[in-house]
Amino acid sequence: MEKDNLRVSSVSEYLDAVDDIFNTICNISQGGDCGLWYRGQAQHSFDLLPTITRRRQGLQLNPLFETAFLSKFKSLATPFVERMPAFPLNADLTSYWSWLFMLRHYGLPARILDWSKDALTGLFFATDAEDSSLTKGVDAAVWILNPVRLNEEFSFHSFLKPGYIPSVEEPTFNLFFGPESDILNTQKPAAAIGPLNTTRIVAQRGTFTVFPRVKTLTALNLFEDATYYLQKINIAWESFSNIQTQLRHYGITKLSLYPDMETIATEVFQEVLDEGINTTEIID
Repeated sequence: MEKDNLRVSSVSEYLDAVDDIFNTICNISQGGDCGLWYRGQAQHSFDLLPTITRRRQGLQLNPLFETAFLSKFKSLATPFVERMPAFPLNADLTSYWSWLFMLRHYGLPARILDWSKDALTGLFFATDAEDSSLTKGVDAAVWILNPVRLNEEFSFHSFLKPGYIPSVEEPTFNLFFGPESDILNTQKPAAAIGPLNTTRIVAQRGTFTVFPRVKTLTALNLFEDATYYLQKINIAWESFSNIQTQLRHYGITKLSLYPDMETIATEVFQEVLDEGINTTEIID
């Protein structure tokens, strides 16, 4: 069953909990090859739903808004494509997914839920003070997913073992989740490898669950079999600051996860303030 009462207050307690969950949701036959995915969320009660299910300005969004978001974004962003991390210009499936991931990168809603292969990255995002959803008195959470178990019901390739984790660009993946998917009874999301088209995705060891293009989505944690592939660790709210300090000791910082010029500038500014440089001595 889901370890909803599992609550940790330090990095060491968190890693012990990860080890415990590994033994719960990893197949023995997978052995050391069982790769878990991690997603940090600022509040433990948040369901695992993508941004395209949220209410914005009084309007309830859903995956059918994708066509409008994508077409308008492509139309207006094309003149600025040389400034993007990648150039998604061709009119094929590769281009479709590149544009969709780029759209999400710049903050528009999508049916994509971000995960990381790195346990400490998940913990960083759960306790990041810059997340406006972080609330005093409310625990955060790191969800832990066995992507192979999640994908067992999908036969992406009949000649590969059940649970195969495909790239979003593979034709068989698109039968279920592509822009013209024709398997309309698909309700559950699938684990997938997305295009590594930004430095952030690479730095964060990013992976994804992709939800189907249906109007009403079910949160990943609310499926009846969710505990077979999914577990949660609650992060004590009173320990957020200490955990972030501990993560910095391990080299998990904003700059390591967002390696771009904006983050560099922010880090430099904060370092100068923290070091308390005496400007009088510099002038002398």
